[in-house]
Amino acid sequence: MRLLKAQNTNLRNIYGKGVKYDINGQVVLDSNDVMLVPKGSTADLVTSPVNGHARYNTDTNEFELYQDGAFRKVKYKEPNRNPGIVVQTLGTGDDLEVKFGTLDSGDTDYPIPASEAHILVLIENVLQIPTTNYVLEQNPAGNSPSTGLPYPVGWYLDFGTAVPLGKVITVIHNFDK
Repeated sequence: MRLLKAQNTNLRNIYGKGVKYDINGQVVLDSNDVMLVPKGSTADLVTSPVNGHARYNTDTNEFELYQDGAFRKVKYKEPNRNPGIVVQTLGTGDDLEVKFGTLDSGDTDYPIPASEAHILVLIENVLQIPTTNYVLEQNPAGNSPSTGLPYPVGWYLDFGTAVPLGKVITVIHNFDK
């Protein structure tokens, strides 16, 4: 009697090419050709996904992986050339305002930096130190002291102290892309 150490989908030969499931729990796709992954529209998403599910979304023309409660686009290793490095002017200091935003890197997949350390912030020509001179804040509560209006939804730089009158705030994005 022969002990089988693998199962495969090749009906003619156990040692032939095909999809194999070995004793270590590995699924082996033994082919020199291509693999077709499940595909469908956004509306066709599985109703009870689990971490590790993979598919191709025909609406967005992107590969998606399910991770931590959501299907996420598979980001390739090559840098996102569009929009590249972005220089954004957030306004001018008025000796009252401490929050400036909203940040817009121009990258629809990752619109905000991963942390304060992933952007360069200047007040006039003075480089600001992350977490010392400013922090990132999402959807600040309260009203702007300059306008008296609530802050719009988005991500802001919070300087902690008012930016001096007439000093321009500049942010340089996308170093982390």
